[in-house]
Amino acid sequence: MTVAERPTRTQVAPPEPLYRRRELHLLLGVIVASLTVAFAAARATDGARAVLDARLLQAGAGTDAGVVDVESEQLALAREISFTQGVAQDLAARDEPALNRLVAPLQANSTVPMLDVVLPNGLVLLAVRSKGAPAPAATRAGLPALAWSLKHARGPRGGRLSQVVIFRSGATLVTISPVMEGAKPVGAVLAMTPLSYVLGRLSQEVGADLTAYDAQGAPLDTTADFRPSPLDPSVAQSVLGGGAVATRYAYGGQRERLGRLIVDHTAEAVLGVSLPDDSASVGRTVAIYAVIGLLCTALILATFWARFVRGQKL
Repeated sequence: MTVAERPTRTQVAPPEPLYRRRELHLLLGVIVASLTVAFAAARATDGARAVLDARLLQAGAGTDAGVVDVESEQLALAREISFTQGVAQDLAARDEPALNRLVAPLQANSTVPMLDVVLPNGLVLLAVRSKGAPAPAATRAGLPALAWSLKHARGPRGGRLSQVVIFRSGATLVTISPVMEGAKPVGAVLAMTPLSYVLGRLSQEVGADLTAYDAQGAPLDTTADFRPSPLDPSVAQSVLGGGAVATRYAYGGQRERLGRLIVDHTAEAVLGVSLPDDSASVGRTVAIYAVIGLLCTALILATFWARFVRGQKL
């Protein structure tokens, strides 16, 4: 009697644990690599932007120092003229030719492009201009700084002051010094430089674009090849009031630091210092290099792993 053979059961292999699955390892590797690339790009972007901000702050400080130099040049000329013997007498006598013989050589030997000698009522008796400077005006009547200067001519500062004034020709840095005949002011000397000249000169020195804004945030003058967008009035007034330095993008990728433009120890306007912000491109470049580095590392490790597996099979 034959006994039927019992069928043999095939053993089913248990499922591979999740933590040993290659798909999970690959997914974790991609996540770690992505986070590494993102972190490297963010750090590079932040570092490049921090360097840019430090450069903007340094350029702003250099600009304020340069404005002090321009102010000193104007004050030196105004003082020299007001104390030159014969100027007060010629101004009181309204002798324009004699006044011109004394004043014109002093202005020619200075770096100040605009000079007015005015009577107490603001009438311009003599105007001297360098080549290319704005045309003279007939009167400076109604200028508050001139009235203050004549009123305080016998004060502790001798009536001398510097200020940014908006003329028809544009914003101008003005330094005023009264001319005294005895104890009486017989007029004043106005040494002036267009603000565009000042910003243009200092922009080359500090290596950045410069813009001056008024208290309402409107641009007064700029060295940039674009028209900066106006500031929010609250931001402008906060900066002028001594608030923290503000940062914004004035136009496209132009990153701008906003501080105070100091003239005669007073915040006369908001100073904007701007440069192109290429920190994002730096971050992208670092990200590309990081991706290439990770791919090369993965390729090298895969090659060693393939050789190891092949060696075990043999």
